[in-house]
Amino acid sequence: MATQPADDPLAPLRVSYLVDAVGGAAQLARIIGVNRSQPSRWISGEERPGGRTAPLIIDLEHVVSRARLVWGDPASTTWLESANSYLGGARPLDVLLSEGPGRVLDALDAVTAGSFS
Repeated sequence: MATQPADDPLAPLRVSYLVDAVGGAAQLARIIGVNRSQPSRWISGEERPGGRTAPLIIDLEHVVSRARLVWGDPASTTWLESANSYLGGARPLDVLLSEGPGRVLDALDAVTAGSFS
């Protein structure tokens, strides 16, 4: 019996939240590397993120939510797109896209602890 990949029932809500957080559907599409119209199709439920994009959306939503707890909005988006000393000068968004959320969450924890800004 073939198994179906798990589906994220919160995907439309996550994508809607991220569209607001990053400044629009086109910006979110650019960040995650999909067609400009894709976020709208995900929000409407017409399609669901899959493959590479589903985990990326979950990770991005987690990191954006954590950053908003530290700085609020829109400073959290600025932090994601700015060079970060804890990450060796890399942008948190680039590290998230290339390595996953681990080091980015560590950087947020360091800020919360007062070690980095």
